Amino acid sequence: MKKIILSILTLLVFNAIASNNAKFVAAMEKNIKALNESKTVDQYLNAANAFERIAQTETKEWLPLYYQAYANLMTGMQQTNNALKDEYYDKALAMLDKADVIAKDNSEIYVLKSWLVSMKIGIDPQNRGMEMGMMSGMYLQKAMSFDTENPRAYLMKAMNLMYTPEQYGGGKDKAIPVFETAIEKYKTFKPSSTIMPDWGKETADKYYAECKK
Repeated sequence: MKKIILSILTLLVFNAIASNNAKFVAAMEKNIKALNESKTVDQYLNAANAFERIAQTETKEWLPLYYQAYANLMTGMQQTNNALKDEYYDKALAMLDKADVIAKDNSEIYVLKSWLVSMKIGIDPQNRGMEMGMMSGMYLQKAMSFDTENPRAYLMKAMNLMYTPEQYGGGKDKAIPVFETAIEKYKTFKPSSTIMPDWGKETADKYYAECKK
């Protein structure tokens, strides 16, 4: 009798966990779709707020924090005021630091960290270029070491090279082979679930074509 009761309790717990997971995935899918369709500051902020609410409930999940950071990055990129840009980028980096605690050695987190630091450099290149350039590069190296097949890591490396002056080792010619590597990796890349990061292919194609002109 005890074994039967224990089996029933185990089944109930399993079903409850499965139900909660399904709800989490459904909520994430809904808000990822909204994020991908966002174009305005308000839409990106709504997406960021939605992921923040999920993160507050799902405290052991890194993806809500990741997408909250991504939404804040997009919001910052649409600002014209540098102080506001910095504010959104710093908020995004803080979210990624929290995600990093949950998911150690995660390539996707470090790709986004590298991108955010690069965007902060653009606000004040003269004063930030050297220190933050090294930081962005370090994050990107980590991202590539954590997952050598992550196409977004190669996309970020190519973008960095594209916008780095030739006298500092960059330029379109240097970026082209890295874009080609990214594009090849996008061809075989398959996210492990419907809510994992899956962005960047169109960007890689677009800027590769620009470099080839």
